[in-house]
Amino acid sequence: MATPPKKLDAKTMREQRSMLHGVGVRTNFHVLTKTAFEQRREALIAAYESGAYLKDPDNKGQPANPLADPSQMDGMMGMMKNNLAMIVPNTLIMSWINSFFSGYVISMLTLLSVLSFWLC
Repeated sequence: MATPPKKLDAKTMREQRSMLHGVGVRTNFHVLTKTAFEQRREALIAAYESGAYLKDPDNKGQPANPLADPSQMDGMMGMMKNNLAMIVPNTLIMSWINSFFSGYVISMLTLLSVLSFWLC
């Protein structure tokens, strides 16, 4: 039921990788010298503020609408498919356990009540 991942266009990939690059610089700052880190940080800040890495620079500053992006819709449908694929077996297992143990519990309660009646 899983859908294969779609190929990303070059602009979307550039945007994602630039964000990962920024995260990498931020988390591994201790490896770089202070001046090298500051230069990288300033270059990334300038590029992020200008929108150089954005796939659609015209929409800079506007909130993203996940329902308008088809790849986001595919992700949400994938999650729904996975949930549905897990609900069906879980329901079958729960109904099997329910039918198996319901008679056992009732018979044990009946047996205990009969024993307690005879012992009193």
